Amino acid sequence: MPWTIGALVLALIVYAWAVLKVGQARGKYGVAAPAVTGAPEFERAFRAQQNTVEQMVLFVPLLGLAALVWGDIAAGAYGLVWCLGRVLYIETYSRGANRSAGFMLSAGVSLGVLIAVIVTFVLRHLGVG
Repeated sequence: MPWTIGALVLALIVYAWAVLKVGQARGKYGVAAPAVTGAPEFERAFRAQQNTVEQMVLFVPLLGLAALVWGDIAAGAYGLVWCLGRVLYIETYSRGANRSAGFMLSAGVSLGVLIAVIVTFVLRHLGVG
């Protein structure tokens, strides 16, 4: 499962990058830990990081299920699209834009994959396809 593991590692790197962006924003805008409110620029960076960890709760197990149902390459492709969506979201939201195409890309693809994995799994167990 090298593609699946690669996607998982990439997702962890994206998350670590989001955490670093929050640390940078803390310093730049004078928001000492453990505070989570302050300058709007800090709050956007913090919210983008928090939203990413919230999305990972669905992404990580779904990545594994996609690998089991469709194989390593398909799961890796899903993971890559999710990571690209997260990077786009973190960058645009941190700069002040509302939810962006990046959010829809990562959240939308996860919802689509979730539905497709469930349908594929059920059909296989019913002996269809």
